[in-house]
Amino acid sequence: MKPLFRRICLASMLGVAAGQAHAAATILLWPIDPWLSAETKATELWIQNQGNSATTMQVRIVRWKQEGGYERYSAQQDVVASPPIVTIGKGSKQLIRLIKQGTVLMGVEQAYRIIVDEIPQPDAKADPAIGLKLQMRYSIPLFVYGQGIPTIKEGAHHALVDTKNLSWRVAQEGGQPVLEVRNQGDVHVRLSQVALEQGGQKRTIAEGLLGYVLPHSARSWPVPAGVRQPNQMSAQINARDTQWQSTPVN
Repeated sequence: MKPLFRRICLASMLGVAAGQAHAAATILLWPIDPWLSAETKATELWIQNQGNSATTMQVRIVRWKQEGGYERYSAQQDVVASPPIVTIGKGSKQLIRLIKQGTVLMGVEQAYRIIVDEIPQPDAKADPAIGLKLQMRYSIPLFVYGQGIPTIKEGAHHALVDTKNLSWRVAQEGGQPVLEVRNQGDVHVRLSQVALEQGGQKRTIAEGLLGYVLPHSARSWPVPAGVRQPNQMSAQINARDTQWQSTPVN
């Protein structure tokens, strides 16, 4: 099977612009949705450097929660990356093992984020006071399961969701309408190809990935102007072929 790649670009400035920029490496990560079943002790993450020079990357795994509608991250040691720091030559790739160090409670899905940071390289040819250096950060989800959580190895996504546990509504945040999706189930929801219908007209919220709603959590996203009282939402749930369609809750 051909591996899937993801470029996730979250840049932070490490210097002050003064006429030139030093480009960061081009990094490919795969798989884009690693996970660990209750019986699995470790899984793989590959990092490939498609840039023109060697790059050093640091890999961390943080616990991921959604509280009060916000993403929350915290340090943990339940799952670790080995090795945590690697230097990858141009055109080369590196295997990172994601190792589970404990067990997850029965019936529980635990969510993490894999954070891959580029470590800036010293450049003897460049004046350190000149230029803009960009440090790239890549982030992908990691899910770890306890016994009793239904998963499948085949298909585009591994987690099985009962859509009866999902609900949505249009709420107000800061005076602006937002799409709020609530997940009362035991596994995460991956929302993509999301659209709202109002007065017989369909308005697209996201053609690709909109985002994730973790178990027993809620998340919200802005809706297009003019959408106030939609009567139906459609979405692809965890990359399944069947579209989920639902009316709003009060």
